Amino acid sequence: METNYDLKPILSEKNRILGPKAYVAMWWGDAVMVGSFMLGSSLIPPFGELNLTQALIGLVLANILAALLFALNGRVGWKHGIPMVVQLRSSFGPVGAKIPSLMRAIPALFWYGVQSWLGAQALNQIFMDIFGFNNVWVWFFGFQALQIYLSAKGIKSIKWIEVVGSVVIMLGVVYLIFLFLSTFGFEVTETANISGSWGIPFWLAISVLIGQFSALLLNVSDYTRYFPRKASAKTFIGSHVVGIVPPMILLPIVGILGAAAVGIWNPVDIISDHISSMFASIIILLFIAIAQITTNLVANIMPPVLVAMDIFKISWEKACVIVGILGIITCPWYIMTDSTFNLFISIVSAFLGPIFAVMVADFYLVHKGNYNVNKLYDVKTLFPAFKGWNPAAIIAIAVGTCFSFINVDLSWLLGIVPAGVVYTVIMRLWIIKHDEYVKEGFEQSFTQSTDIEDQAV
Repeated sequence: METNYDLKPILSEKNRILGPKAYVAMWWGDAVMVGSFMLGSSLIPPFGELNLTQALIGLVLANILAALLFALNGRVGWKHGIPMVVQLRSSFGPVGAKIPSLMRAIPALFWYGVQSWLGAQALNQIFMDIFGFNNVWVWFFGFQALQIYLSAKGIKSIKWIEVVGSVVIMLGVVYLIFLFLSTFGFEVTETANISGSWGIPFWLAISVLIGQFSALLLNVSDYTRYFPRKASAKTFIGSHVVGIVPPMILLPIVGILGAAAVGIWNPVDIISDHISSMFASIIILLFIAIAQITTNLVANIMPPVLVAMDIFKISWEKACVIVGILGIITCPWYIMTDSTFNLFISIVSAFLGPIFAVMVADFYLVHKGNYNVNKLYDVKTLFPAFKGWNPAAIIAIAVGTCFSFINVDLSWLLGIVPAGVVYTVIMRLWIIKHDEYVKEGFEQSFTQSTDIEDQAV
């Protein structure tokens, strides 16, 4: 039986340490992403084609849908207590699961580097304003060392950093919006008066706004496995809506205001060039720096760390160090432009959307919302006829990705339905005849033994 302490199911209620309030705080702490600023600015002129009203409605619709999708795939972790790397074994096989795991981990490394670079820019600007010291590289490497240390302390340390940081972050976001409105109110009003579009540009915007979550949607079980099992379904879904919708509306609004006011998406550049009050600038820059830590700890460090643990059989601490170093060599200073980053999100979504569809179809349509968890850990029993691979998943993501590239701006929406349909049909007509695990899933004919539960944390 292949086991690793940090990958075992979390079934004990005492280890489900992210109650509804802490879970919401975790998402609030994760909210201040560079992509949120960029995507907000991309909605309105000079970068986009929507007016202020259309942009705000698009934000609300996209984030409500995203919250529901998080709850949909997150139910696996909530019910069974397993992380993404184990969940993927059911749909891709224990060997095949390494492909989507790496496809989730690699974008996280790039996000990790970009968020760290933004935090370093904020700290560098603070010390330039106060002491005249200008060396962003010092802050970048120091920032990365701090995050490696904090992440290596484990999930309990991350929880408290997120809870405390979320309060600071939400206060900072509200103040930043107030600061921008009071400084650039006239320019923002002008943006509201343009005609905009309710057509293709509006739906393209919604697709890209959901696409920014394409990576997190895959590994949401890494977080929901810490959510109390005794909570109701209403509480579980509500925690995602409250945790995701408010901050993910407020943050893009900052990008919208920046684009409307001065045509710049990066809040650090706006503050350094256009905010005259040094005190206000320092407070906001410090908030931005802190927010990058809370975002990275949840969204960009945990996923690749768990993947590294699964593939290379190393400890959490060693994985945190390796991931931290890899975050540096992604060279974030080259990709932090609005055009490059939006293209990056769209291309990533083209691959990750079909993977999400396969995961959801596997749990709800093939396995009827209930996994045989013991077999997910006894990997020799999974897809032996195909040497640990599930060809249905590979074919499905290939088909979904082809549809995604019909229009890369709509990639996430275009790829999910074809991938989900193809996967379910192939599993029903072909794979079920060659694999006992799949047959048991369709028929729900297995009896869950207590082996894994006895070892679970």
